[in-house]
Amino acid sequence: MSVSNFPKTVVKPAQCPSCGKYFDYALYPEIRIPGDNKLKKKVLNRDLFFPKCPSCGEVFKLRASCMYRNDDRREMFIVTDAKEGELEKLMKTGDLTFNDIMTEEEASAFLAGLLKRRIVYDVDSFREKIMLSDYNYDDRIIELMKLSLSKILEKDVNAPVYRIFLEETSGNNLHFTAIMGSRPPFEYINVRTQAKGYNYFRDKYIDKLGKPEADEYISTDQKWAKESGLLEDEDPGFMVQI
Repeated sequence: MSVSNFPKTVVKPAQCPSCGKYFDYALYPEIRIPGDNKLKKKVLNRDLFFPKCPSCGEVFKLRASCMYRNDDRREMFIVTDAKEGELEKLMKTGDLTFNDIMTEEEASAFLAGLLKRRIVYDVDSFREKIMLSDYNYDDRIIELMKLSLSKILEKDVNAPVYRIFLEETSGNNLHFTAIMGSRPPFEYINVRTQAKGYNYFRDKYIDKLGKPEADEYISTDQKWAKESGLLEDEDPGFMVQI
């Protein structure tokens, strides 16, 4: 499939959570690199998936479906609004239809196991996967770091971590946003930790992990980090600044 400078769009109705009004919003079901670099930048800048209501001006986050494929890095990241677990099963078993992943080329790559594949269920995690790839971070190591940070925050704040994701990298620091609480209204906490903490986790755990394109890492998230058991005996209290 040739890469187009003008990717196909899907126009869907979006409902503003503030005023309740509906309006049409254009989504891109596929982002291909090289080629769609402007779309990639929109994801990283939060210009895509964050519509502004024309009636009241409210900016909000959408649930979306999009496939990001980087042919240079041999990676594919999918954000989906499907029920959790459904697409993972298809990706692991190879029981895929072309409509699931759009083209025969994608199907061949999946079945051959040639791509590092990830699936996520929110656009913040989608953005995070793309950003980690750009900075050559192993997302499995970052998820272990996030789990360690969560343990500290839950102890300090006395509330569960609903979600935590990498916000940005700057200098020698990694900046995370933690969403605290079991239900709305959530509390948002900014967390900064030194980037050398990544090197510590990588050096300690990378040999205990398999190849990043293996099926067991399709859902590399906080659930995966907990189930890995790698941090069960760890004291996480050395690495975070709030």
